[in-house]
Amino acid sequence: MRTAMGMFAALVLASACVLAADTAVDGRTAGRAVESSYRWTLRYTVPGYGRDDPLWLVPAADGGASLFARNGPGPGWSMLRWDGTSWRRAGLPARFGRTWGLEIGGSPSGETIWAAVSVPGEEDETTEELWRFSAGRWTRRSAWDSGTNAVDDIAVGSRGDAWFLTGYDPDGAPSTVLRWSGNAWRRESPPGQELTEIESAGPDDAWVLSRMEGERTLHWNGSSWRDVPYPCEPASPRLPCRGRAHLNDLDLAVRPDGQAWAVGPRWPDGGASVVLHWDGTRWEQAATGPARTSLTAARVDPVGGLWIVAAPASGSPYVLNLRDGRWTRSTLRQGGPGAYIAGVEPVPGTKRVWVQTRRRDDPVGPPDGAVTATVYELS
Repeated sequence: MRTAMGMFAALVLASACVLAADTAVDGRTAGRAVESSYRWTLRYTVPGYGRDDPLWLVPAADGGASLFARNGPGPGWSMLRWDGTSWRRAGLPARFGRTWGLEIGGSPSGETIWAAVSVPGEEDETTEELWRFSAGRWTRRSAWDSGTNAVDDIAVGSRGDAWFLTGYDPDGAPSTVLRWSGNAWRRESPPGQELTEIESAGPDDAWVLSRMEGERTLHWNGSSWRDVPYPCEPASPRLPCRGRAHLNDLDLAVRPDGQAWAVGPRWPDGGASVVLHWDGTRWEQAATGPARTSLTAARVDPVGGLWIVAAPASGSPYVLNLRDGRWTRSTLRQGGPGAYIAGVEPVPGTKRVWVQTRRRDDPVGPPDGAVTATVYELS
């Protein structure tokens, strides 16, 4: 999602074979996770990075990864491919060299990458272009005069299915949802002016967060959108978030079997963090986390496990993992003062993950100062 990188990104993975054990509230909470035996291996470092400059990483089907990084203080992006030993520069369309704004999304298998590129023109005109990378080749699939309604989020449920959410313009058009289905475009916009996030597990299963008339979750079932009661809504007669009245800006993850996860809050507060599970009918609290700790994003993969990036109000950030009903944590001790985890991506078909981190170059300086961006392999 095209947001400041000061907001920590995180991801959740889960497996159907361990769903019953993983979702049971049995006292083994995320807040009591034990330290894991996973090892942090540094794979990439770039100093002097702007705090708000994203560093996109998409795992590849062969166990490698594609990394998209800003070229410098000006516009333009580079693409690097990890071959298991080193990063090698890969070609990008010339249009990527002219853009400041970039949004990236990859398929769970790692076979397909989608990119939304905002290309500036004359007199403040901007063209939004959607590019697809498959079989080693980039192809432009769509373009339009975007104004301020650029793509803010991409969800790729499968190789042939992708969803694109545009931003909200308070002085113009509302947010919209576009879907690529095989070889055609469809507009599948749910009701709502301001849409903030989209997640998908395929053509018949997508979720959208909306801020229209308060926080809302909307679910796509293949033919229409359904308004689903928002987790932790204060006005609800049945609160799924025990101990909390409301969670703002949850992060979602969905699985091909219809299960979904939601984690929060995004910013540490005095309450306990919450992990929610959607079983196809309702939201239930699957676990509670430590107090004064933010849980910021979620993802799923097919090998079993739930991964969550946690950012405590004090102390080192860490990655939570739920597997076979047991919570573990992997703490980023290498980061030092001012470090935070900016994103996690699972490697298809494995229990490894790529972890993006940031460390403020001057921990006691201004919060919007330069950072050193790093990529670790956690295995």
